[in-house]
Amino acid sequence: MSELTSKYEALCDFLKDKKCILAFSGGSDSTLLAHVLSKVSPDSLLVTVDNNMFSHDFITHTQQKAQEFNLQHKIIEKDFLKKFSFKLNPKGRCYNCRKIMFGSIKRLPEFNEYNYFIEGTNISDYLEDRPGVLINYEEKMISPLVECEISKDDVLTILERLNITYSSNTTCLATRIKLNEEVTQEKLKRIDEAEEIAKQILPEMSDIRIRSHEDNAIIVVNEPFEIGNERLFQLKYALLDLGFKKVVLDLMGYHKGELNIKSDDEGNMIQQLPYNIDLQQTYKSMNNSEKLENDLLSVETQHLKYGDITISENGKISMPENTEFKDKLFKIITSIKRRKEI
Repeated sequence: MSELTSKYEALCDFLKDKKCILAFSGGSDSTLLAHVLSKVSPDSLLVTVDNNMFSHDFITHTQQKAQEFNLQHKIIEKDFLKKFSFKLNPKGRCYNCRKIMFGSIKRLPEFNEYNYFIEGTNISDYLEDRPGVLINYEEKMISPLVECEISKDDVLTILERLNITYSSNTTCLATRIKLNEEVTQEKLKRIDEAEEIAKQILPEMSDIRIRSHEDNAIIVVNEPFEIGNERLFQLKYALLDLGFKKVVLDLMGYHKGELNIKSDDEGNMIQQLPYNIDLQQTYKSMNNSEKLENDLLSVETQHLKYGDITISENGKISMPENTEFKDKLFKIITSIKRRKEI
């Protein structure tokens, strides 16, 4: 049995006969969870929050997938653009968004009829700057993909093998707008239209984002050097026609959460997380974890030690050169708690 098959079966076992409410976006992560629920816990409920900040086909897609999986589906309408705090687009926008969305789901009349409230964070998300994950701690959310140590690559490979489609348009369009720049319906609509155009011109690109910074469009794709001059000019004039003042290509490209292990001069392997760590909460989490050995855990000045792994409050995870670094990192990363700084 392959490692991926083992993970998939572990996910099925984890969700078996658990009557769940799933926060459902129709993206890859929640689609995999919905598929598994349809097989092992068909009495579960999918809930989608329509906050007026997603692509035009967002709700239609979630409805179609719920029908495909033959699962109950409920839509909660919540216009975030009516909330002044969201229009201002502050640093804590993702945290505030998830807090309201999950709170809305928990206030459903039938919420207490379900045994578990789950969401689609995967283990790779811990490698990204995602302040919304703080809500998972506070609300004691269950993240089955994390529990079963399933990464984003694992999710995509499983869906491909099962021939299950999903939407790549499930991220909030407000995240494309520069922080502290006002979010308006007009800007969201223009971004949505711009990304649709980009997908038609660049159909082979798996990830496309059009970011809006003070009416300038920044094109972010997974393979920026593969676009070519002809298509780049097509994009430029199409986006200018939408009202953008300037069009820029981000040569760094679009990258999802991924390992970026480096070595220092002392022979240590390092993975730098893009956020600071709450060492006190991390210690409690690791100490209470059934997957970790308590006798390997110790507290030192400004960092924790777990065996030969050092966890620093500035987000640096390190250990002496070892081929098992990735496996050991993924074993502890689900217990690492981000410091609240919003």
